[in-house]
Amino acid sequence: MQLTFSVLLISDNPTETGSIQEGLSRAGASQVHKCSSSENFLQKLDSLSIDLIILDIDKPSVDLFEQFSIVRDFCPKPVVCFSNDSDSKIIEKSVKAGVAAYIVDGKAPERVKPIIDVAIMRFNECQAVRKELASVKDKLSERAVIEKAKGLLMEHKNMSENEAYKTLRKMAMDQGKKISVISHEVCGVLIGLEGI
Repeated sequence: MQLTFSVLLISDNPTETGSIQEGLSRAGASQVHKCSSSENFLQKLDSLSIDLIILDIDKPSVDLFEQFSIVRDFCPKPVVCFSNDSDSKIIEKSVKAGVAAYIVDGKAPERVKPIIDVAIMRFNECQAVRKELASVKDKLSERAVIEKAKGLLMEHKNMSENEAYKTLRKMAMDQGKKISVISHEVCGVLIGLEGI
């Protein structure tokens, strides 16, 4: 984990978070911003620079984790939830919402740092997998549009597959664009001609 980090601590009772705050201080938290679980924490996230989110919620709700799905999708942060609720459905919902660690009855200050370390490592792993998956999807999408453009050139210009690919590659080189961008343009033009 980085040497110092900033935390948003969301709690049912922000005045009674002493053991977690002590653990965060020992772990290297430079700033701990508190927020009641009844407040709109999404607004706080928007206005603060946060490295980690800690939930100290006795009985988390499904609605709370639905809000964390927004965090996961739009401003991903490692999230650790300390709770007294061991309901497997709530835990499952928390994991789907992007919570990296869900800890039941474990707020002792000496436990906080290792929990945070593992949560951040798990979060970083998940982010790397998401990034790789997005890259693979982009490549597959690019490949599909290139194949479609080749097929349209073969159909409209009576070219072989090899000639169609060479044509796309030459157009890309001449215009200084990626072949997938040229393929999108070719598809747009040739599909437009089909509609006339």
